Amino acid sequence: MSTIERMSAAVLAQRRLARGGVGVGRRLDGRVSVIVPCFNTVTTIESVLETLLHHSEGIVAEVLVIDNHSSDGTPELVQQLVDRYTLEGHHVTLLRNPENLGYGGSIKRGFASLTVSAPFVAIMHADEQCDTARTLLDLADAYEQDPEPDLVLVSRFMDGARLSGYSPLRQIANRFFNRFTAIVCGVSMSDAGAAIMIARSEAIASLPYERMTSGYQFHPQLNLVLYSEPDLRITEVPLEWRDAETQVKFNLVAYGLTLSRILLRFGWRRRILRRSSIEAVA
Repeated sequence: MSTIERMSAAVLAQRRLARGGVGVGRRLDGRVSVIVPCFNTVTTIESVLETLLHHSEGIVAEVLVIDNHSSDGTPELVQQLVDRYTLEGHHVTLLRNPENLGYGGSIKRGFASLTVSAPFVAIMHADEQCDTARTLLDLADAYEQDPEPDLVLVSRFMDGARLSGYSPLRQIANRFFNRFTAIVCGVSMSDAGAAIMIARSEAIASLPYERMTSGYQFHPQLNLVLYSEPDLRITEVPLEWRDAETQVKFNLVAYGLTLSRILLRFGWRRRILRRSSIEAVA
């Protein structure tokens, strides 16, 4: 089982106060390439990009926005922003999916584009479910540990996390799947569906992510493999979450049924057939 460490909210608060000092939150300076998947987020994407480029204290090397065939003008707005940011000297790229590839499909395309060259890859969301820069810096601060982690994930359910405005129904569903994952798959995580992260590119590139689902279940599936790998050092940091103003519409029951099948299949292959975690998930 991978080595898992958790950073408390108190430790993160101390690091926030110390930011700007020598060596604090700086190991990743200019080394993080950020994937921002988006779908119909025309009202929030500009704020997210502004925050990433101007308030993340220099850790962002480039931003890759992947538009999943939006119909509300998001790609047109992003292209205008790309042109502006390029003139300012920032590295921002827009990839437009020719059709809706699914949330996981966008992340997989981002991994394929960045892990071949970037030392660290981050995933941030375009719908402002958190303070983008603060969350990214909290993730980066975890790399001040010695030894450095291979992967840092946010957690909505560890001590210190805040869930202001988070739908009670979704909280219940996520807590249920945290427990279900532990029982069926034998893999314990404080937040099995965590989707915001920074990882060493080499850790992601070694995984068969291209064979994983292209739906919203991508992260629970990816996390199963990550937390099952014995050589990975993983750190979790508490997230201050807020519900997005533009909610993604999907069938929660259908999502849960599909995720249950993924977890049951993994548990059967991993625990009964004794396959490796990579073989069990693909």
